[in-house]
Amino acid sequence: MSRDRHTPDGYDMKSINLKVRTALVSAGLTAAGSILVGLIAVGASADTAPVVTAVVVISALGFGVSWVLSGRLTAGIARLAAVGSRAVEGDYTARAGTGGPSEVSEASASLNHLIDRLRSALEAGGSERIRLSSILNTMTDGVLVVDDEGIVELVNPAALEMLDAPSEFWTGDRLVTLNRDHEVLRVIMDCVNERTPAQGQVELLGSRRFLNIVAVPLTDEALVDEPARTMNRALVLLNDLTELRRVDVTRTEFVANASHELRTPLAAIRASAETLQLGALNDPEAASDFLNRIEDNVLRMEGMISEMLELSRLETGQAPMHLAPISLPDVVVEEVDRLRPVAERAGIELGLDLEDDLPAITADRTMVSQVVSNLVSNALHASGKGDKVSVAARRTADGIDLSVTDTGRGIETEYVPHVFERFYKVGASRSDGGTGIGLAIVKHIAQAHGGDASVDSAPGRGSTFTVAFPLTRGFEIDPDALSEEQPHTPGDQAQPRI
Repeated sequence: MSRDRHTPDGYDMKSINLKVRTALVSAGLTAAGSILVGLIAVGASADTAPVVTAVVVISALGFGVSWVLSGRLTAGIARLAAVGSRAVEGDYTARAGTGGPSEVSEASASLNHLIDRLRSALEAGGSERIRLSSILNTMTDGVLVVDDEGIVELVNPAALEMLDAPSEFWTGDRLVTLNRDHEVLRVIMDCVNERTPAQGQVELLGSRRFLNIVAVPLTDEALVDEPARTMNRALVLLNDLTELRRVDVTRTEFVANASHELRTPLAAIRASAETLQLGALNDPEAASDFLNRIEDNVLRMEGMISEMLELSRLETGQAPMHLAPISLPDVVVEEVDRLRPVAERAGIELGLDLEDDLPAITADRTMVSQVVSNLVSNALHASGKGDKVSVAARRTADGIDLSVTDTGRGIETEYVPHVFERFYKVGASRSDGGTGIGLAIVKHIAQAHGGDASVDSAPGRGSTFTVAFPLTRGFEIDPDALSEEQPHTPGDQAQPRI
């Protein structure tokens, strides 16, 4: 087997050859000198035997001294070569001994210092890479680096999520593999090709995301492995504006819907007032009727404005919450008894289905009452004579579910995802006196308590609205131990804001 010339053994072999050559040269020079001296001596004496003996002895001594001295020199060189070879292979713990001739010792010290500097530089570079990788991986904004051939050199997880990257995508693939939206490709490649910053807002049709893309050029940067080649790159930043846009659209719709909802009672009030001005005041019966209409519409507007303010406080976290352990069945029974006359007048059967021994929940009693009232009122509006409305409370693994089920007209499938939106009314409910805010308030109250609201409905089979209230550890007590009334005084409990 042939030896690699870069192995320590190979260096030792060369060192031996160098040592032999040095010793032979020194011995030859010594012998030549001895012969020269002998020739001079022969000219003065006829006996050559002592001269030959002297030449041999002197040559042997010269060879021995040369062998020892060259051995020290070549051993030091061999050590330097072996340590350098280990460092090249990545072993930065290798150290060269500092013994031997001063020149070799100085070379060994310099090599050790060079290895230390190289290790420190690599460790610092590795730390920076780890720090940069951690920052990129935890950023919520997307980051990409794309070269002039459309190759993605760097991409962080946020960018992969925003652009809906396929699972088979890897760094080093082309940008078109990452995302095929032409507007995304245009903004990035315009920056790369024109070497100028580019910006654009793109809506991805697949995921319905709305992204802001900012691309800045990174020019005249040479690759480490190709120092002779320079490339143009683009650093791309992605900001997900989906939620901001949704809020903006919601705000716009809110203004439009509120204006629309308020316009109807205002128009009725104006019409009634004009009728009174035109002479209806002279007819006591007609005047009383129009005044009642004005009062009804004023009350409707007051209720609508109150609900809008309540919803706004819930959404902005400004509604105060008086948290305390309460019995959900007690709240349900209280609200159902209050609304039972309404159900009886409409010919609707209103029933209860409450589990026994339900634990207390930590909640604001007034807000929970509002949830029950809104859900039951909504079910009564969606039902007709002969229908049934049932209010149930069930224990679950995570808490207690409050559900209100009706056998009314139900909701079309395409409307179900929107029923908890503000001012949203479904079909026939558009003609009643509701504001379309009640269910939105229900959902926000549920979320403020750490729960959520959902609906299951279909046309012709009624609807079931469910609100999940989680149990708070430490409040799983016997509801019978709760007092009938729990005053909300600042000294009794904290009043956190949501």
